[in-house]
Amino acid sequence: MPQSVFSQQTRKFPVNSQLGNLTAVSFPLFVINNQQMQMGSGGQIRGIDNLIILPNVANYVGLIRYQLDIMGNLHRVWILTPDEVKEAENQGQQILR
Repeated sequence: MPQSVFSQQTRKFPVNSQLGNLTAVSFPLFVINNQQMQMGSGGQIRGIDNLIILPNVANYVGLIRYQLDIMGNLHRVWILTPDEVKEAENQGQQILR
């Protein structure tokens, strides 16, 4: 059975996104790398399928990429696939655990 087209795609994250360890979510508050952060207006959470996850059901804990807005609030959060985690580690990006 052939692989789906999506499984062959690699997501490209914004240059200013950061790798982080998400340990708690109580929307709109998130704990990333032991620092409490708040989701800003219009913020988005995207799952491993790159679809938007509603914040009230975001109960993921693990490695993510995130982007801050100009006010220092969370603007975008991407839940990473195992392959994306490996890619980040291969590129030597530090992950706080």
